[in-house]
Amino acid sequence: MDVKSAIRVIATITTALLLAACQKSDTTPTPTPPPAPPSTATFAVTFGENPVPFRSTGCNGSMPQGWYTTARIQETAGVAFTPGTLTQKLDGVVASVLTESFASRFGACSGSAFTPGVIAGNGAVCDVVGVCTAETYRTYQFEVAGTDASGHALTISSPLLQFGARTTAQSIPFVSVTTTSSGPARMNAR
Repeated sequence: MDVKSAIRVIATITTALLLAACQKSDTTPTPTPPPAPPSTATFAVTFGENPVPFRSTGCNGSMPQGWYTTARIQETAGVAFTPGTLTQKLDGVVASVLTESFASRFGACSGSAFTPGVIAGNGAVCDVVGVCTAETYRTYQFEVAGTDASGHALTISSPLLQFGARTTAQSIPFVSVTTTSSGPARMNAR
C-alpha cells in the first residue's frame, strides 16, 4: 500500500468515526411521566328499603311513629374520608328537628371495623335514618360534607328516600272544638 492509499483509508475511517459520533443515540432516555394525581374518595349510599313504609310503632320512645330504615355509606376508592357536617332534609328542606352530628348518627356496620369520626378507605358506616314524627312528609335525604385523605373537600349526597303513605289506621286523629249555644264546648275526634 502506498502512502496515498494509506491516507485515503485513514481519511475514510476518520470520516466514518466522525459520522457515527454525530448520529443520534438510540438509547435516549424516555421522559418520566408525571405522577398520577392523588385519588379522590368515592361513595355508594344505600338504604335498607326504599320506599320505606310508615310505622306506627318502634321509631323512638318519645315519638313511636314515623319512617325509618337503615343507611350504609360505603367508600369505594380506597381513600379515607373525615366527615365534618351532617345535613338532613325532609321534602327537600333542611330539617331543624334533625340537627345532629355525623358521629352521633353513624357508626359501625355489623361485622366490620370502625374508627369513630372516619370512613376508612374501602370501609363503611351504617345507622338508622328517617324521622319520628306525627307530621306528614314524602321524602328524606342527607348530605355529609368533609375532606378525604388526599385533601379533597367532598359532599356525599344520599339518594332520595321515599316515604310510603300512611294507611287510614295509621292516621293521627284530628281534634276539632265545636261550640253550641246550649252548653259547653265539645271535642270531636275525626
